This record gives sequence, structure tokens and C-alpha cells, in this order.
Amino acid sequence: MSGDTCKTIVCVGSSMNPALKASDILHVLPCNGKKIQCGDVIVFPSPESNRMVVHRVISVDATGIRTQGDRSRYIDPWILRPESIVGRVIRAQRGNRQRLIYGGVRGRLYSSGIRAIRMIDLKISSLLHPLYHRLAQTHVLRRWLPAWMQTRVLCFDRPAGTEFHLIMGRRVIGRLMPGRSQWAIQRPFRLFVNEASLPSASRTPGHR
Repeated sequence: MSGDTCKTIVCVGSSMNPALKASDILHVLPCNGKKIQCGDVIVFPSPESNRMVVHRVISVDATGIRTQGDRSRYIDPWILRPESIVGRVIRAQRGNRQRLIYGGVRGRLYSSGIRAIRMIDLKISSLLHPLYHRLAQTHVLRRWLPAWMQTRVLCFDRPAGTEFHLIMGRRVIGRLMPGRSQWAIQRPFRLFVNEASLPSASRTPGHR
């Protein structure tokens, strides 16, 4: 990238959910010497592999830049130098909709809010988790699903392999990412899905 020209990349993985999701198209603006701030969402090559990482800046000091995914429990183990940063994510496109990705103070407030909500959710989930999964295993609620809520699976070829989307109506309620063996299905939709009937990474279905 040169000058102030944006580059687009495709988001892979779930470490920045819900701000960024897999398959989002990210618009990345080069830093060009501009100061990196806490709360910025940046793109950089992983110090541990040859892949690109999109994470949020959580600290900037004399030692370097520390990052963490919004959904990650732990701070990334590396310390980055400003010259290693590819750019800052300023917009994300999901389907036909584009939205701004805020950095700085607004980015910090957003990520703090997400973490607080997740902590509350985890505490509630730990209490209801056994009941939820027992009910999901009975498949009893599937009997009353109207026709428009019946699920279907779409598959997409990605550079890393086949990615599966579980659709209910017009909504994506679950994903099986390349290389993963377990579906990620949003609550409460697992109550309406027979997970054993879903395709796995080892068998590739047609569109249905």
C-alpha cells in the first residue's frame, strides 16, 4: 500500500467478533507515520506465522504496541513495532452494508463494553448451560418450526478450505470454519438444529 490508498482484505476467524466477523471485507488505511492509539484496530503480520492478524491495540508505550482480539481472553504474546503495522481498519463491509470501525477512545469504550457484556453472559451461561444443552439434545422444539425457519447449509471455497454457513430464513445462525471440527451455532438456535445431521469438514455437501 502506498500513500493514503485503502487496501481491502477479507476477515478470517472469530477473534474480533462481534465487531468483525469471518468473510467481512475490511478497508485498511496505511498509518503513514501517524500515531497508533489504544483502541485502534490494526492489521499486521503475525510474528509466529505467515498470516495477517487483525486485532485491537490495548497499549502503546516505549517498549512497543500490545494487541488483543475483542473476543480473546488473553493479550497477544508479542510486542509490535510501529513499522511492522500494515495499516488501520477504518471500515468493514458485511454483505451490502458498510460501517465505520472506530479506533482511539471510541474503540476502547466499545471493546470494554463488549468484554463487560461477555463476562455477564458467561456467568449467566454457566448457570443455564446444562439445561440448554439437555433441551437441545431432545430436538423437541424442532417439531414446531414453521417452514420458513427450516435450516439449510451453504458451502464456500476459501483459501484455507471449505467454509460452511448454517442459514435459518435470511440469517446466518452458525458457521463451520476451515480446519475446525465443531460448528459454532448462535444461542438459542442450537435448540432448533440437529447438529448430528450437519456436514463436517470431512464430508462436503452440495448446496441445500
